[in-house]
Amino acid sequence: MNINHSLHAISIKPPFYHDGPDAAIHRYLDAEFINRFQQDMQQQRFTLPQFSSWMQEDKHSPYDNKPVLRLPLHRAFHLVCCEVVCDQLGKPALDPQRITSAGFVIRRINGKQEYAWQLEDGEALGWQPAPTELRDPDIHRRLCANGVLQKRTIQPIYSGEEVFPLHTLDARDETGKRHTLLFGYVPLGGFYYHRDTGVAFDALSQKAVVDADAQSLSWPFGYRKPFKRAWNDTIARPVNAGKPDQPFFELLRLLVNRYHLGDEAIESNSALAKKMDQLWFYDENAFSAQLKKTGYRESSRMLFTAYRKSSVWSYLRGCFAQRGENPLVRWIIEQEAAIDKAGGIDKLSSFSVLPASSGKKNLNWTLFISESDAEDIRELLGQRLREQALAKVQEIPLPKFTQDSEDTYQIIPFVRSLNDQGKEQIQWVENTNRSILFRVAAPFDPEASRPSLIQMPSLSDLKRGMAKGASFITPPDTFNLINNLKLKKGAGEGVLPDSEPGPGLGIQWVCSFSLPVITLVAMILLMIMISLLNIIFFWLPWVKSCIPFPKINKGS
Repeated sequence: MNINHSLHAISIKPPFYHDGPDAAIHRYLDAEFINRFQQDMQQQRFTLPQFSSWMQEDKHSPYDNKPVLRLPLHRAFHLVCCEVVCDQLGKPALDPQRITSAGFVIRRINGKQEYAWQLEDGEALGWQPAPTELRDPDIHRRLCANGVLQKRTIQPIYSGEEVFPLHTLDARDETGKRHTLLFGYVPLGGFYYHRDTGVAFDALSQKAVVDADAQSLSWPFGYRKPFKRAWNDTIARPVNAGKPDQPFFELLRLLVNRYHLGDEAIESNSALAKKMDQLWFYDENAFSAQLKKTGYRESSRMLFTAYRKSSVWSYLRGCFAQRGENPLVRWIIEQEAAIDKAGGIDKLSSFSVLPASSGKKNLNWTLFISESDAEDIRELLGQRLREQALAKVQEIPLPKFTQDSEDTYQIIPFVRSLNDQGKEQIQWVENTNRSILFRVAAPFDPEASRPSLIQMPSLSDLKRGMAKGASFITPPDTFNLINNLKLKKGAGEGVLPDSEPGPGLGIQWVCSFSLPVITLVAMILLMIMISLLNIIFFWLPWVKSCIPFPKINKGS
């Protein structure tokens, strides 16, 4: 095979109608932007606002004067356009028949470092450091610049970054000269999931979160100040005859509410469950006189073995195994109500006796722990929090375009074309001819948002026709609750009876509501909440604006 194929020298330039050295970015405010752009090119409307003046309107970044590109949800759409020419005297337009494909990539520029949006097997990996040289982004196109298939090497010759298509358009300028334009839609959405949990969080930030969570618990299970590190018999007895102290209540509330410790189906609780299975409730009433004088220590732990009743894990598991209501959950709610009534947890004299997991009404046993037990619990809570955060970050879709001060972006076009021997070659735009640096608006950026007109119903519409609109399929118990709501009393304790709820076994209801009613209710509730929060934030002039508006002429 002759590897000395001659190249057909081409270059990518700004479009002929564009004044700057960069690839042009246009903004359209309607969904027919592709047709609009093509018509603008055919009719030589190169002075329209979408070609240049929109950038001055959208320079509202709090960090600098770079333009901020809006999102499709703002009903704004952006196109990038460049021109491909033969790199010879006169810069004639490249024959569109030579172009096999064209596209562009979007890079995140942070100072001098570039980041490419990487894909692997079609799945987004997020922003990764871009290669210093411009490689072909397609793994299936292992081609040299002269069109010869290159052998696979350790160093990849493809970038694997996401590519967006550019389309050819044959256009002419005011003098009649022919130009080959490349244009394409700039998609400003997308998200990804963290796959590498090892770099999901900043190490210092992760430590700060764990330390802050430890401050939410009292000693010996946390580090909330003030606390005394000296170990004593009182600390070693977190539950006395069924009554927990404040630190153990806080621990119990955290384990039940946040981690649902006791639910055997949650495998991520295994380390905590194993530790709780080593902590025991004891029948202190059966202690011998000598044992009552003996403090609970690591060295004396075995002396208490004969008086074990239930491990903490068995107790929690029994509470979660109850059909219907978990007795421990109800008990925690009752204690929180008592805390509110007392004016704070520090002002509550004592907690009530723990409920029994089954059988007896209350638990009258005593729990003993050692200093090493408390240290293990503190360590396991921090580990569980880190695991939960890492598991959560793998489920959360992270936005592709973010709005921090260093988040600027740039479009880099390329074109694949046939050389003089019919071999495919790739040509990237020069650095000086890339697009300008830009930012991307946040979904709720007030500067980027455009007015959305919603027609409110008239009050006369409320009594017209049947209740058609939003329909809810309602189980018997939910229907019974809704059906028993009282106009003046609302939802009281007697709304849902203790007996089998609903009209009958196996019957469910479909409840339909009028759309005008739903719209009015939503509007009324919105105005009530805005007025209430205005007392705190004084924000009414910024969140609500009402002006008299004439009826719109529908035309003849």
